[in-house]
Amino acid sequence: MHSSYFLQSEDGLQLFYQTWEPSNPRAVIIVVHGAGEHSGRYQTLSEQCVKQDIAVVAPDLRGFGQSDGMRGHVNTFQEYLDDLHKLMDWVSVKFAALPVFLFGHSLGGLVVIRYSQLHANETNGVILSAPALALRFKIPLIARKMLHLSSRVVPALSINPMKWQSLIRRMGQLAPYLPPEKALRHDPYMTAEITPKWLAELLQNGINALAEAATFRYPVLCVYDEKDPIVQPAIIQSFLDKLEVDKKRLAFNDGFHHILHPSYHKTTIADILQWMDQRL
Repeated sequence: MHSSYFLQSEDGLQLFYQTWEPSNPRAVIIVVHGAGEHSGRYQTLSEQCVKQDIAVVAPDLRGFGQSDGMRGHVNTFQEYLDDLHKLMDWVSVKFAALPVFLFGHSLGGLVVIRYSQLHANETNGVILSAPALALRFKIPLIARKMLHLSSRVVPALSINPMKWQSLIRRMGQLAPYLPPEKALRHDPYMTAEITPKWLAELLQNGINALAEAATFRYPVLCVYDEKDPIVQPAIIQSFLDKLEVDKKRLAFNDGFHHILHPSYHKTTIADILQWMDQRL
């Protein structure tokens, strides 16, 4: 059964989320999407989970999808964590006594990591997909200083990279950061906008997550591509090496960012389901 709802955030935003529920769920997984996308992009994963009697709860992060908020913006990364905590409270009531898993892709992966580092004993396991601990493209020092300044002076300045897509594509290294043009045309809930504050918060929380790796205490399955063009695989590997928990890596070498890429989504979903099943 599929349903959709809205929860009100602590600062008054209406946050969209949807659920896929089997008749008799034996567990629940919260699916947190990546930057620019939304919960509806995970329907294939959700339907496969339901077939295994695992309920799915998938929010649209503030500023993305059908949730309120300025597109691609947060005042602090903590807002994402507070929103997820409110959803976790709802899940604990709706699916009382069921095991809970957290899944996050890219931005969502970083949200899940930071949340797990702050909240103990709230989940049975964490699944990370290409977590955005660091960008593949190394930002020059002068650009980092400009970002720091603009995040303080004009934090909510909306930046749409699609306006400069021809130039960005010619630059090569930056081209993978452009959202798929076809998806933007055909999916009204996709967005390309970001703000200086959002990017600054993303980068700083990636640094914090790595520095505080010892506080991560959950079993983890991490899926990533060693040639990922968007996030830095070496930093993901470094983070995993620092963890003193039950961990499993599922690494590809095809140059893709999203685990649901047609080239290997069936294998990836099967591995995720098996990993969860072993912990039920």
